[in-house]
Amino acid sequence: MFRTLVVIAVSSFSSMAFAQSSLGITGAQVSLGQIQDESGSAQTEVVASINTAITSVHGLQTDLSFADTEGGAIGSLGAHLYLAPREGQKYGLFATLSDVDGRAMTWATLGAEGQLSWGLDTVIEMRAGLGVADTSGLDFIFGGVSVAHNVTQEIEFVGSLDFAEFDEASFRAISYDAGLSLHYSPEGAPWGVYASLNHTGLEGRDGTGGDTRIGLGFSMRFGNAGGSDPHTRHFRSIDPVAPLLRRGIY
Repeated sequence: MFRTLVVIAVSSFSSMAFAQSSLGITGAQVSLGQIQDESGSAQTEVVASINTAITSVHGLQTDLSFADTEGGAIGSLGAHLYLAPREGQKYGLFATLSDVDGRAMTWATLGAEGQLSWGLDTVIEMRAGLGVADTSGLDFIFGGVSVAHNVTQEIEFVGSLDFAEFDEASFRAISYDAGLSLHYSPEGAPWGVYASLNHTGLEGRDGTGGDTRIGLGFSMRFGNAGGSDPHTRHFRSIDPVAPLLRRGIY
């Protein structure tokens, strides 16, 4: 299944590149990071996304991500179909399909999301949805919010809080992930570096203690991507099931 996701993603990205003249690829970004948890184990995380204009107010963002976890390597493919009718706002629907390499476990999510400018330098992003996995009939609801603020033209600060509720007979808990990150990109440069701090935990009947992770990474932007304008800023790529796999619960 993981190979299938990669093939689909490559085909989608190739189709977008081929249709650039008619649809218009407006921007792309990719990040490569290394995450270390409290046990000292290092994990790799890669996220790439392409933004394509369909009309003057409609667009499609396609994501491809890879995350190394204790439960296996996760490959995900996502799509965001959105509407940006006014300056400073963007909202729409998203769907993702994820798979663990080497294991028979696949899950999908569907939901709604939006971005809203707050002043000239701040963007608030919100999302909510539901998901289902083919393992033990696992289903869940999830949501999240993030605030990104440009401290200067080169430095961006992002705070986020994401949660997911799992309510099954065999597993009942609410997962949360609180994150802080700092991004630095020289003015006019397409590249940047970032540092992140995340604390994840599980509350409820099957809850466990929290776990803290630190991360360092490198990012690249192409075309019109990023910044504090929702029309160019890409939606976040978040996986509600990843915290369970990182803790070895599934």
